[in-house]
Amino acid sequence: MTTKRMTRREALKNLGLLATGSFMLYTGVMTSSCSDENSKKRIVFYFTGSGNSLYVAKHLSAQPISIPQVLQDGPMEFEADEIGLVFPDYQGKAPNIVQEFAQKVKLKANYMFSVITYGLDNCLVTELWEEYAKQYGWHFDYINVVLTQDVYLDMFDQDQQRQLAAQKDEEGQIAKVVEDINSQRKWIYEITPEAHARGEQIMNMVSRFPIYPATSQNLLRIDRDLCVGCNTCVEVCPKKCFSYGNMGLTNMGDCARCYACANNCPQKAIKLAGREANPNARYRHPKITLQEIVRSNRQHG
Repeated sequence: MTTKRMTRREALKNLGLLATGSFMLYTGVMTSSCSDENSKKRIVFYFTGSGNSLYVAKHLSAQPISIPQVLQDGPMEFEADEIGLVFPDYQGKAPNIVQEFAQKVKLKANYMFSVITYGLDNCLVTELWEEYAKQYGWHFDYINVVLTQDVYLDMFDQDQQRQLAAQKDEEGQIAKVVEDINSQRKWIYEITPEAHARGEQIMNMVSRFPIYPATSQNLLRIDRDLCVGCNTCVEVCPKKCFSYGNMGLTNMGDCARCYACANNCPQKAIKLAGREANPNARYRHPKITLQEIVRSNRQHG
């Protein structure tokens, strides 16, 4: 079977981001998110690379607000009856971009919650996140986890993970979380002594192979035989690591390690520089569109 090579114009058309249109999508989301959420008395912030956390966030708010966009444009103070954060577990901790959000943004609410998505083992992520957030004056009434497809490309073949997804009952987990939060349940995910011991073993192991700090040029490589210059990676990167110019596509700078670039490249031209379970298998949540990932992460200026 021969795969038809996509042209740059075709890729841009599929991306749906020809100049004016992309700007309207971006500004429209930021404006409606802030006003709609404040009127509802609930604000939900999220960070996503694969779409898993965004899918959860959309069940909790009609217009969840992107953490990368807040860090770029502000404001940095929010007040509502309920404020929540939804983000993925990265080696038992919040992603660096979420930690930066905690350091810079002031939140005030009568009820605060977090929902953390994970793929294999949630380690001690709820405990570590609660401790970290307290340093910046955040006290959560509710913290829970949702088991989703594991999208850590270094270790997991996404084709194989996709086959296991049905067993995780993602919808059932989300429904329970929504019910809890709508009733303002006060509860922190309980880590059993056995799970705590296992989590400490896992954390000791991953501490020998930390994912941060990471730079895009060291972590990722561009297959120039496949790249058509469609700018998808430029649009979905929350750290502005990619640029397209006279020299073609280049990447450099601090990497969020979200793999939005690799997972959303239509040509699969973004590869991991090191070990990768399956460089031909990529993932985006089946109910999240590419345009939603772009609106979540696109950086301007």
